[in-house]
Amino acid sequence: MVDDMDTEQALKIISSLLEGGWLESEKATADELWRLGFSMRNGPGEELSPGVVQRELEPPPGIDQASLSTLDGEPTGVVFFIASAADSNNAETKEVYESLTFSLSQILGSSERVWADEPSPLQWCGDDLDVGLQLFDRRDSSVMVWVEHRGRSQKAELRAH
Repeated sequence: MVDDMDTEQALKIISSLLEGGWLESEKATADELWRLGFSMRNGPGEELSPGVVQRELEPPPGIDQASLSTLDGEPTGVVFFIASAADSNNAETKEVYESLTFSLSQILGSSERVWADEPSPLQWCGDDLDVGLQLFDRRDSSVMVWVEHRGRSQKAELRAH
């Protein structure tokens, strides 16, 4: 049976992030994440490439892991994991993924595959913000959720290459 709390909590976080206020500044990001139950972990974060930093977040109960990425100090994206299980092909994790996919499609319309030959990850593209889901189930199981600013994320990716 699917854990509706995972889906409901993820939808609440996604909906709040899609409002976009967290993108205005580091303070706006910290305030929005705090309101959603996340807090910044101490430390500067990990520099993935020049100007691209990933900071681990202390997630609220029900969220397994979370991080915030920035580009030159500007918020770029929030990633979090839900429905984690130690075993592969976990049925409950898959149900949460399918439930969240269905709910997001009802709200955001049709998704698109990130890679044409793979059923996951899926992505919903908005004007500036994208939402994505990926099911991991080969070694262990979890659902990765992300909300990112497309332009900033593309710039960050170009820097990494």
